[in-house]
Amino acid sequence: MEEKFRIKNNLEFKRLYNRSKRFYNKDFKILVSNNLYEYPRFGFTITKKYGKANKRNSVRRKLKEIIRLNLSNFENGKDYIIAPKYHTIDKTYSELENSLKHVIKIAKRG
Repeated sequence: MEEKFRIKNNLEFKRLYNRSKRFYNKDFKILVSNNLYEYPRFGFTITKKYGKANKRNSVRRKLKEIIRLNLSNFENGKDYIIAPKYHTIDKTYSELENSLKHVIKIAKRG
């Protein structure tokens, strides 16, 4: 995923947590807010309760690849924070992809 599509600044994360709409399914919590850019941006929140860094990074890498391949499914001008739930650590790539697509559909409707 290109650098311009990432949210890394801690202040931006805090702003998004305070001003975003939240959408849920069994595997993810997604926060969505408007941004000033003509493209979507993404941030990931994966806490230490998932286990060691290699497990957290594995989930993060899978999610980044899913987003990269499905970028057209996301609305331009939106910021997304994706917070997978704890049990997603054991999910396969295809299970994560289907679940993320499902919660994005929910977010588009709401």
